[in-house]
Amino acid sequence: MSRFVDAHCHVSSGDELRGELEVEGPTLRCVMSNNGFDWGRLKSVADEGRLRRGFGIHPWYCHLYSFGETDKRSHYESVLVWKDDEAFESLLERLPEPVPLEEYISREFDPSKVDVVGEIGLDRLFRLPENGYYVHSKNPAPLSRVKVKISHQMAVFERFLRLACASRKPISIHDVKCHGVLFETCVREILPCQEVKVCLHSYTGSPQTLRECWLRRFPEDRLFLSVSKYINFRTESTAEQLLKLIPPGCILTETDFPVDIEREDDLQNQLEYTCRQLAKILQLGALDQVKALVYDNYHRFIA
Repeated sequence: MSRFVDAHCHVSSGDELRGELEVEGPTLRCVMSNNGFDWGRLKSVADEGRLRRGFGIHPWYCHLYSFGETDKRSHYESVLVWKDDEAFESLLERLPEPVPLEEYISREFDPSKVDVVGEIGLDRLFRLPENGYYVHSKNPAPLSRVKVKISHQMAVFERFLRLACASRKPISIHDVKCHGVLFETCVREILPCQEVKVCLHSYTGSPQTLRECWLRRFPEDRLFLSVSKYINFRTESTAEQLLKLIPPGCILTETDFPVDIEREDDLQNQLEYTCRQLAKILQLGALDQVKALVYDNYHRFIA
């Protein structure tokens, strides 16, 4: 019997809610890193078991990384957008010294410890929390009105796309309200790299963009969409429109949750719900048949 697959999940990024990371659990998992904090936890996990590792910089954290040597103020002034100077100055006090991105990649990227380049991408809606960057907390900081420039997000994203091509690793992509420019960037940077597979995690673009862009330009054996209950099944009608476009060989399942602080039963229930919805909407048969399909797809994606 095939196991459930969580093709895109996380570990907690703060100390307050940090839990144990289960390596030998019942689910096959690909755990993403968003920044150097969670990568520090992931890279220390033993290679045995059912856990695969992603190495990336999420757009929510890309402002913490710089290109070249620069002082703290100059860096954040160059990559952030704000209207209220007081809000910016308050954030600046809380933000850490920027980390030179090339140094970070050179120091931390070990192809033998990395299975996927991710989570990476673009996010036009995200606003920085008032503490400077998002952490898992019982009392998360309120959001400020400060954003990260798309140009900086793009520079970080493109750097990791080049890393994926150089290392021939698959990628897992975050995309919020940047569907056109993100697709065009992937066509330019990734499409020529035939070994690199693409996973659109919890895809929220239009069915038209999926059909006329991604499915038209990328071969089915290189394109995957990981589906989550939390994001993709907020309304059943929207989910049905999207899922009916996805070729069965491109389907993956995910939770997008921090697996060290969520109960295992709850994570399993999320994946089972998603598989049952896939079976119903796409007429894929019994639950075990969907699990087997996703299991096979996952091993093609992660191979």
